[in-house]
Amino acid sequence: MIKLALIGCGKWGKHYLKTLTSIEGCELKWVCDLDLRKLKEAVSAYPQIKYTENKADILNDGTVQGVVIATTPESHYMLAKEFISKGKAVLVEKPVTMNRKDSIDLTHLAAAQNTILMAGYTLIYHPAVKTIKRFLEENDNIDNLCYLNMSRTNSSSQCSGVDVLHDLAVHDIYLSRHLIGEDPIWVIAQGGSYPKSADNNVAYILLGFPNGKIASIFASFIHTEKTRKITLVTSKAKLVFDDVQPADKKIQLLINGDNNHALKIEENLEPLKLECLHFIECINENKEPHSGRENIHFVAKITDCISDSLAKGGEKVMIR
Repeated sequence: MIKLALIGCGKWGKHYLKTLTSIEGCELKWVCDLDLRKLKEAVSAYPQIKYTENKADILNDGTVQGVVIATTPESHYMLAKEFISKGKAVLVEKPVTMNRKDSIDLTHLAAAQNTILMAGYTLIYHPAVKTIKRFLEENDNIDNLCYLNMSRTNSSSQCSGVDVLHDLAVHDIYLSRHLIGEDPIWVIAQGGSYPKSADNNVAYILLGFPNGKIASIFASFIHTEKTRKITLVTSKAKLVFDDVQPADKKIQLLINGDNNHALKIEENLEPLKLECLHFIECINENKEPHSGRENIHFVAKITDCISDSLAKGGEKVMIR
C-alpha cells in the first residue's frame, strides 16, 4: 500500500483529493492546507484522512512515500525542495517552478536524493493524446508532419501571480515536442497584458523544429470561449483534437479529402487518474516518470526562451 500526502486543497487540490482516494492500493494519509476552514470542508467526506495546517507533520512522517503539491505556483519550488530533501517522491502541479534556475535546482536535488520528481503535465497521460501519438507513429505521419496549430483559451479571469505562458501555453509546449518527437530549435513570441492585467494574459508563440516543422500556440485568458484544440496537418492526413467535445467526438480525422470521421479512443480513464496511477507506479518500481526531470528541464528551458522573446518584442530566440 502506497502512502501519499496532498499539499493544498484548492481548486486542483480537490481534484487530486477525489482522484487519489479512488485509487486501489493507495492510501492518502494526509491533506495539508494553511486555510483550516477550506481544509476541513475538503476532507469532511473522507474521515480516514488526517489533516493538518503544518507541513512538518508530513515531512516528519516516515511512512509517507510520496507527496502531491497543488498549492499556489510561487510556493511550488520551496515545498518541493523540502519534501525531496526528505527523500519523498514529489508530484508538482504545473508550473513546477516560475523560472529555469529553480527547475534545474529541483531536478539536480531529486537526482542526488535518488527520488522521484514528476510534473503534473496531465495531457501527456490523456488517452486521446496517446491515440494521436500512436496514429502518427503507425502511419509514418511524423516525418510528413507540416505543422501543429494549438489553441488554449479561457473566458474567465486568470489566477493571481501566474501568467498565460505558465498556466495555459505550457501544456502545448510539452505536447508539441511529445507529438513531433524532437526538440524545437527556435522560438518567436508576442503577447501582453490586456487590459491592466498584472501578468501576461495573451500569448502568440511559434516553435520552430528541425526540417521546417512549426508549432503555433495561441493562449489567452480573455477569449470569448474556452478552447482546447490541436490541429495536426501532414501531407497524408489532417487531424483535429478538440478536448471540449464528448469522448466519441474528440478526435476528427480527414484523409485524402474524405469527410471527417472520429478516431476511436481506446482508454476510458480520466487523464488526472492516469497521471496519478503513473506516479504510484514510478514509486513502486523506482522508475523515472514520463513527465519527470528531463521533461521538467525541457519545459523550463523553452518557457525561459519564450519569456526572452516576449521581452524583446517578438525577436527570434535560438534554443541552446
